[in-house]
Amino acid sequence: VSRDWSSDVCSSDLFRFVPPAGTPISVADLLGSIGAALISADTLMQFKEAVRVRVGVRYCDFVSTGRAGLTLALLALKALDGGKRDEVVIPAYTCFSVPSSVIKAGLKVRLADVNPTTLDFVPSALEKLDGSRVLAVVATNLYGLPSDLPSITRLAHDRGIYVVDDAAQCLGGQVGGRPSGTWGDVGIYSFDKGKNVTSIDGGVLLTNSDQVAEAIARQVQVLPKCRMSESASHLAKLLVYAAMLHPRAYWLPNALPFLGLGTTAYRTDYPLAQYDSWMAPVGHRLFARLDAITAQRRANADRLKQLLPWGPLLDPVLPGLDAVPAYLRYPVLIDPDYRDAVVAALKAHGIGASASYPTAIIDVPELSEQLRCEEGGTRGGQAVARRIVTLPTHGYVTARDQERMAAVVS
Repeated sequence: VSRDWSSDVCSSDLFRFVPPAGTPISVADLLGSIGAALISADTLMQFKEAVRVRVGVRYCDFVSTGRAGLTLALLALKALDGGKRDEVVIPAYTCFSVPSSVIKAGLKVRLADVNPTTLDFVPSALEKLDGSRVLAVVATNLYGLPSDLPSITRLAHDRGIYVVDDAAQCLGGQVGGRPSGTWGDVGIYSFDKGKNVTSIDGGVLLTNSDQVAEAIARQVQVLPKCRMSESASHLAKLLVYAAMLHPRAYWLPNALPFLGLGTTAYRTDYPLAQYDSWMAPVGHRLFARLDAITAQRRANADRLKQLLPWGPLLDPVLPGLDAVPAYLRYPVLIDPDYRDAVVAALKAHGIGASASYPTAIIDVPELSEQLRCEEGGTRGGQAVARRIVTLPTHGYVTARDQERMAAVVS
């Protein structure tokens, strides 16, 4: 990995850029999905049943997006609670969609710090939770690394607090042999564009509780249905996504700054709506290959672990002992003095590395007046924001790409 890659970019690499995330969709997937949508009226029910059976839950509802799913899950728990508790505990560093879902549900965000080595909650932060104020704890399984759900559920349930197992980024992950997304009172999956399984948009709510399922159903049944114009837009996005995700094509959208690829913004103006059933066939086809998709991501992550130059300036993010990651991306921690330069160098060499979410949640300007923090602050979350880099693990990543990542980082 000590090669000077700055002078080793061949002409065939000049128009090749590895996307930071995504899942390849083949021509066969496209044609088969469009055909199934045209000739079958129950493609969504088939997809729901496949998810329910695969992960072993009794109830499964589909909605428009993953963040809509989290919002609706919190609204359902809020209704069951009768509005007595109004705080939701989330990690100090996570996707901005998590606090936006809390706020959209009319609840308050309470931050608990994270351990930079695992990106999971610091256990002591949860041990102090007040069950008279906290409605739910949201475990976010960031980048496909399962959170310590056995401990989180025990600590929360001992205090009468609900748990949301937000596996939007962790479909295919496991803890102790149990699928991520099935540990909490409610689980969440996402089929957004950057996820391990995609239908361009889509969210799933899972539960084994009769009461929670009824509360979710009351929320979902009043949602507006997807209009034909929206389905046409989703189909167009699907075709563009399938064509442009390949590294030989992705350089083009990546070169257009007005598309805002890779940027993260806090927003609460997203719709709560029903799932677009026209997108169910493509999601179902990819879901049927989940084991193969996840195995490839794990293999790519394992090879990066072997190649990267670990040391004082570069630390790994470690999964839990009983965790089997899904590796939506491969996260590492780089010394803050080097982080931005490394990301820029990787991008210059055609690798869609990312500094991920631009700040810790406490530093999101729109949330400055709405946050509460557990004792001990959010130093771990802010340290992660200064150091995190995520590397691509999807099916378009080649051995040469991995060698280049390691060489540039080195």
